[in-house]
Parts: sequence; C-alpha cells; structure tokens
Amino acid sequence: MILMLLMPANLLAEQDSADLVVGEIEIIRGNVFSQSEIDHANGSLSILRKAMNGLHIKTREYVLRQELLFTEGETFRPERLAETERNLRELGFLNNISVTAVDTTQDGRVNIRVDVRDSWSLKTSLTWSRAAAGETRWNISLSEVNFLGHAMTMGAGVGADENSSFYSFWFRKRRITNAGIVLGADYAKREDGFYHNLFISRPFYALGDKWSVETRAYEALADVRFYLSNAGPSGVDPTSQASLYARLPRQETGLQLGALMRVSPPDEGRIWRLGAGLNIKDTDYKLDSSPTYLLSDGRDADLGYLAEPYEPVAREQGLQVFPHFWVRTTGRYWHKARYILQYGPVEDIPLDFSFNLKTGPNGPAMGSTTGFGGSMWRTELIATKWWRLGAGMFKLQGWGVGQTGASTNRYHRFTVQTGWLAALGAEHSPWLTRITSEVGHGSNLTGENAFTLGLNNGLRTLDFDGMAGDRLVRWNVEQGKAMPWEVLGFFQMGFAAFYSGGVAYWDDEDRDVSNARHEMGLGLRLGPTRSANALISKLDISWALDGSRGPVFTAATRGFF
Repeated sequence: MILMLLMPANLLAEQDSADLVVGEIEIIRGNVFSQSEIDHANGSLSILRKAMNGLHIKTREYVLRQELLFTEGETFRPERLAETERNLRELGFLNNISVTAVDTTQDGRVNIRVDVRDSWSLKTSLTWSRAAAGETRWNISLSEVNFLGHAMTMGAGVGADENSSFYSFWFRKRRITNAGIVLGADYAKREDGFYHNLFISRPFYALGDKWSVETRAYEALADVRFYLSNAGPSGVDPTSQASLYARLPRQETGLQLGALMRVSPPDEGRIWRLGAGLNIKDTDYKLDSSPTYLLSDGRDADLGYLAEPYEPVAREQGLQVFPHFWVRTTGRYWHKARYILQYGPVEDIPLDFSFNLKTGPNGPAMGSTTGFGGSMWRTELIATKWWRLGAGMFKLQGWGVGQTGASTNRYHRFTVQTGWLAALGAEHSPWLTRITSEVGHGSNLTGENAFTLGLNNGLRTLDFDGMAGDRLVRWNVEQGKAMPWEVLGFFQMGFAAFYSGGVAYWDDEDRDVSNARHEMGLGLRLGPTRSANALISKLDISWALDGSRGPVFTAATRGFF
C-alpha cells in the first residue's frame, strides 16, 4: 500500500492501518491549460489558450466535494480513493484526475489530496453525411456540460435526418438535493412529430450505496422506418440485398419506475443489487384508413395487412404493462488504460463480469392489451466482461430482449459483440489494433426493431441502413497509429487503415452470410484531449471490394467499431 510507504517505520510498528482515519482533504482545481502550457506556446496559440481559460469557469469546489466517498474523521479505506477517481472521471468534464494519500500524522490521520484539471466543457457538434441515393443527415448542436461550474448540462440543437428536420433542447442537473436527486428533461420538435422526456432519479454514486430509484415519463410521435422482408407480401425479389422499408407514423407514451437495494456487503466481495420496476407503454401505429405507403424501392403498396391479427404491428399495438423483478451485479476490480474506447484520456475498464436483468409477466392479467391473449413473460438482459489479453483488452458483451407465451406472441432479439483493442509502442503515440465483430439473431420482430447495416452503422459503402433483417453478422479490422502531437492543444490526431464486412437479412429471404458486403478504406482519427466530448471523430474514405461503390466519404463519431 502507498500508505505504508508514507508512514514512518516506528508508526507502522505501533499502529494498525485499520485504526487510521481520514485527515485533511485538500482539493486542487486546475484550469484547462496550465500556466506552463501558456508560457511555452507561440504567440497566437498562447493568446488562444489564455482566452479559453478566461472564458471557462472552473468546477466549483462544492461539486467536487459532493463526489468524494470519504469525509474527514471517518475510517480510512484506500479503495475509496480509487473509486472516487473513477467517479470524477465519469462526470465527463474533468481531466488529469488523481486522488492520493499524501501524508500520515503521528496520531493516525491520513491527509488526502484531490487534484483535477477542468476540460473545456462547451461542446459543439457539426455533423453531415450524404448517402449515394441523395439522402442527407446533418446536425448542429451546442451544449454546456458544466454550466457556470455547477455540473449542470444545458444544450440545444437543430438538424435533419432522412425523415424530417428538427430542433431540440435538453437539460440535466446532478445532485439537486442532499439526497443526490438527478433531474433531466428533453424536448424536440420535428416536422413529423415530437419527443418529450422527463426523468427524476437517485443513482448509485458508490459501490457501497444502499439504494437507488428512477422514474421516467415520455411521449413521442415520429415517422419510423418499418423494415419489411423482400420475401414477404410487400417484396418482389427475395434475393435483393437492398433493405425494403416504409415510413410509418408511430406514437408512444410511457412511464417507467424502478428501485434497487444493495443486498451484499458494502466494502467487500461482489456487489449484488435487487429490486423491482414497472414499465407502462402505450403504442399506436397511426396507419391510414387506406394504408397505401411509398416503399423504399419506389413502389406504392397496401400495408394494411401489418395490422391484421398475428402480424407484428397488431402484436405490439396497445397498452403493455410490464412489472418486473430486477437484479444487477458488478465487481470491484478495475483496470486503468488508455487508447481503448477513447483516444488518449485515462479510461476505467471493469474486469469483473457484470449484468443487468429485468424479467416479469406482461400479459392480459397485468392489464396489457398487446398480444393475442394468454400469459406472456418478458426478459431483458445486458451482460459484459472484459479481459486483459496480451497488449490489449478483450471485450465480450451481449444484450437482448425476449417474450415467451403462445407461439403468436413469442419474439426475441439479441446480439453478441466481441472485440480486441490493443495499443503497442510509445506511450503517447502507440500503434492501435482494433479487431471487432458482432452477431445478431431475432425472430418475429417488428419492422422498426430490425438489425440494420449502413453508412453510419457498420458499413460505410452502403446507404443509410442499406441492409436490414432479423439476422446480422459484421466485423472490422483496423490498424491505426496515434501521432504524438496535439492539434492546438485540444486533439490528438491519428491515421488508420481498415477492412470491414457484414450482412443483414431476413430469415425468409434467399440470402445468407455468403452475401456479405466487403470494403476497405483509410481514415483520419481525432480524439479530444481537453474537451468534455471524448468520443473519437472518424473521417474515412472507403471502397466496396466488389467495385460497386467508391470512393465514399463519411464522417462519424463512434466508439467500439
């Protein structure tokens, strides 16, 4: 332990570490750029850094003290220092974080230093992409994630997707009361509808916290891409590789309630949390009285059959009441690393297996009007495990949802994602290897829940969601190199070459994995190092290996793939 190195030998002999208590807690708050970084910059860059420091308001000390998992005078527990570091990194607007024991007095008081540097917390985003068919997506947003240093988020955006234009506003405030309440709200107005969301929660702020609660109410109306099989009633070519869809108006109103209690010891062993929840959702596909819709291949088709008995739309429409048992578990072992999902900042990778499970009845006996009668049982699961493997980290994650009951009510949708992400070479400019894959399987899915592949989702040489279905296979191999310099002191730059492949299709179509699309490309990588936005920006040029498409230029912000 670092503590034993700090204590004089005579004190170690006289005093057991279990008798130590927390002493003075010193908090040091650094600005976005240190004075040394300003002094060593050239004229224009020095002026820019001074201006940014002047415009930025540092995180208030009370915000940092609220996140500490120890107080002066309580029993000293070294593991809470590391956990506090992780919690401070999760805030998203701090950098260069260290929480260390710096001195031990003769009366057994351990003094602790909390040293942080602020990130530039004003986030701006400008994205634009265009599919070969002419569809465009663009978005401009501006948000402040640490408003006036109070850990408050306020943001606004405007843009357009392939369905309609929109504008939006959002708000988040952490620890509104001494109980740690979080309040958030979203408002969006679209040409084809709206989205309203309000949530109030009290999350787990520490592994040893006893309880958490969450509530959420929302309503939404928008046209959704409802994907159809090329081998179904609306299709004309079961061998077609292009996705087939129509835009259907869908309205949904929902209420979610949940509570968890820790049932394991607070300071040792695996953490187990048990609880219960209630989800209520009312769904309505607002099909026309004469439901003829334009399909993506340019044909008009009567889609009235989708609302007939035993079809997915008929199964999902109506009120769904889902009371559920809830169990969540995680471990206590973490690994600090760089260049895993981000591009330089310290990341906390959990090495213990974790999962989140919700399961319960949701049939007519619960008040549901969805489905076609009889008992039904719904299960939702997310499970994750990371391993240290060679020079990198290996990740295995699965998530899925399923419903049992009569054959007409059954469905499932799950995916398994794996990846090996490694950094070799110089600490600040390593070679970066990414090998990732994903497999998905579904049955009796509604068209809006289909797996999709396309421009912003897996394969750059496809159109937006250019393939869709209840089967999915995709993979990516990327070799990159991070450059040792920072652009304007804000971004670390890198380059990459990649090969990708994948396919999505419906089980009844005359297609399989042999119909996978293959592509290769080159790209530029930009990783923010001083910004609250730590996601990697990717600027790529790619070619389809069958010669059908290329070159295609894309700009996206993505993590794992």
